[in-house]
Amino acid sequence: MRGGALLVAVGAWALAIGLLRWQDARTPFDARLGTPPTRVLLGVASGFENLLADGLYLQFVQHFGRCLAQRRAIDEAWPWLEHLTRLDPGFEGAYALGSMALGDAGDMPALERLWDRATAHRPRSWGVAYEAGMHLFLFGSGPAQYRRAARHFHQAASLPGAPRQAHEMEARMYQVTGQRELAIALWRQTLRSSPSAEARQVAARTLREWGVPLDGGTSR
Repeated sequence: MRGGALLVAVGAWALAIGLLRWQDARTPFDARLGTPPTRVLLGVASGFENLLADGLYLQFVQHFGRCLAQRRAIDEAWPWLEHLTRLDPGFEGAYALGSMALGDAGDMPALERLWDRATAHRPRSWGVAYEAGMHLFLFGSGPAQYRRAARHFHQAASLPGAPRQAHEMEARMYQVTGQRELAIALWRQTLRSSPSAEARQVAARTLREWGVPLDGGTSR
């Protein structure tokens, strides 16, 4: 029974991808990605959502590649990415590539929603939180995005295995948004408690450049 359902799911996936490619090959290129028929396919591929998500991801990669080749940004990518990440919430590659496409298109609200979803589904992954912060920093253009990036870096820094850069990036986000006191507090914390000599040196140098007392710490 399970094998029969798998064959049906594979058949539905192949048919859907085939139809999308057939339509894509016969219509003028449009940067709009459109909304995939996820609700219809879910009824056929129930229990094999990950397989369907893989197919949608491959289509997204192909479309994004064509947009890049023609130096155009994907238009209205969020509906597609929303369906894809609902099908497979743990698909980290979809978040990363989708974020690049949304950032390239300047759709920051959708990029923020995408990473909020990623960190909600992977709350114990410092890597996901750190990548969320980096994407908001790289594509952001103002204090609001940088403050959101700081929150993601803070989440990353609080998780086991996180690199020292997570703590440093949080401090830098506060610095660029003018939240000087928060940045100073974080640099002092790094100076006092970081196990990395390099991180302590960076903290000490930054505080000295700002004319801030080292609070009894040492760069060692």
